[in-house]
Amino acid sequence: MANSFPPDVVVLDGQSLIHARFQHTRKNPELTHLTTHRLAEGIFTNAVVSPSIANRTALKDAVRRIKMESGKLDRTSILLPDSWFRIHLSEVEDLPEGKDEADEVVRWTLRRSLPMRPEDLRLAYQAISRSNGSVKVLVLAAIEKTLKEIEEAFGEHDIDVSLIEPIGLNIWNAINVREQPTTGDRLFFYFRPTDFTTAVFRGPTPLFIRSRNLSGERTLLQEIRLSASYLRGNLQWDKVEQCFVAGNDIDESLPEAIAQEFSSTVKRISLKDFADWPRGIAVGGYEAELAACTGVFTT
Repeated sequence: MANSFPPDVVVLDGQSLIHARFQHTRKNPELTHLTTHRLAEGIFTNAVVSPSIANRTALKDAVRRIKMESGKLDRTSILLPDSWFRIHLSEVEDLPEGKDEADEVVRWTLRRSLPMRPEDLRLAYQAISRSNGSVKVLVLAAIEKTLKEIEEAFGEHDIDVSLIEPIGLNIWNAINVREQPTTGDRLFFYFRPTDFTTAVFRGPTPLFIRSRNLSGERTLLQEIRLSASYLRGNLQWDKVEQCFVAGNDIDESLPEAIAQEFSSTVKRISLKDFADWPRGIAVGGYEAELAACTGVFTT
């Protein structure tokens, strides 16, 4: 477990708040504390990217409750739904070493693809490859105002926030450090009731990442077939080496459909592959989010 991150991780979405605490062991981290709370309705309002916070008092009250039940909580990482971010693979001619100059370059690339001012976004980015005089950059963007208000809700209870990142990418972090190194193409799906994330990695390098909201106009199986058609047409790959599927209460028809569409074996993500926990802690219904929590410690 990386010493730079606290043992506490909070997963927050529009319906619930999950607080997990882990202890470092030789093999997997051990889950030692878990509390979950249903959030009051109307705390978050829908938006194009990150939702707005409509009821700060209710959010602060939820944070107060996990603080009371934790014994001690003064520092945490926070994971949010992938759909609260815009995850981009951008290509730039150069990525300056200075942060201010690099920020400006990345913001400029987002002007063409996001329906809001780049100045309103908080950015995190990383150069992932360089070739032919250009740099490919993985960019995470979220509304600054929303992230700041979440941090303030924790700060009012003397809880420092170490990082804020997407759930799905941290599930992948947890997967990637446990799999054998490869140069092949791997496919990752993370399903939630209201949205899903699709990602393709060639070796450790992301080729495609997208989070889509589920509107109800198409079934999930139809969405998977559309994703398969799009990826085959745009990536022009010959073979998917391995597919990974994460999510709670997934119907068996989904992995079967993915295996058929991509002609690949499918591995269901199970929390027991990433963490240990005492019998007294009931993890049912939260396995995907808790797997994501272990991914925080792999950075």
